[in-house]
Amino acid sequence: MTIVVGADGSVASRAALTWAIDRARTMRDDVALITVVDDGWGSIGESALAELTQTTEERAERELGFARKLAAGLDVRGAIATGSPMLALAEAGRDADLIAVGTHKVGYFHGHALGSRSLQLAAVSAVPSAIVPVTSWRGRSGVAVGVADGVDSDDAVRFAAQEARRLREPLVLLRAAGGEPDASNVGDRAASLAAAVHPGIQIEVRSTADPASGALIGVSRRAVLTVTGRRVPSRGFLPLGRTNTDLLMNLAGPVVVVPHTSVEAMVVGWTAA
Repeated sequence: MTIVVGADGSVASRAALTWAIDRARTMRDDVALITVVDDGWGSIGESALAELTQTTEERAERELGFARKLAAGLDVRGAIATGSPMLALAEAGRDADLIAVGTHKVGYFHGHALGSRSLQLAAVSAVPSAIVPVTSWRGRSGVAVGVADGVDSDDAVRFAAQEARRLREPLVLLRAAGGEPDASNVGDRAASLAAAVHPGIQIEVRSTADPASGALIGVSRRAVLTVTGRRVPSRGFLPLGRTNTDLLMNLAGPVVVVPHTSVEAMVVGWTAA
């Protein structure tokens, strides 16, 4: 399998690249760097586009060299795409294991903002998308995942269990019950799903009275990885929803957004390895 990484030469994209290479080593994946020529939705003239393409190709070559030094022993390749960056990445990673991008966004944002590229990727990607901030990894522990009623978070729980096993970290199942008792046994059901992926992982179920977004934002400050699910409609576009939007605008550690129904085959492949 392949991990696709958005590479633009920034500190943030290199943080995502480093994270992706660490994951690729344990998952035995290869790494594909995608550098996108942003054509401004087709508004850039032909000569300007040619100049921009040349600059992007030079940047892509530098990033590929950097990645190959960092990922000695792994299969690392690079490619150029043209278009809207996040849409181009989503298309390039359609058959990948995961897509990773970096972000400079760390800390709390009061209110709402539009235009975050990580939100665009997470909303349209057909595979799990990792948003990796430039932040310290010291003192972090656990893989946290938000769980919900019904099946919407099932694939996210399975993915998080897989990551907990890979990272040798405890798995925290976070249920935002809104102050009400968890009479529906949502946490117990999620724990059973996680244990089915790997019975040996340590699982903790937490219930909180905080809103789901606030609970996930808080846990992202301490967790090695925070995982959240996204519903996928049978057709058309479905926004991320308030919880995921707030989380991605206020994350304080790596977050993976898992579209529902995208993970089962990956878990089977991991189990068989």
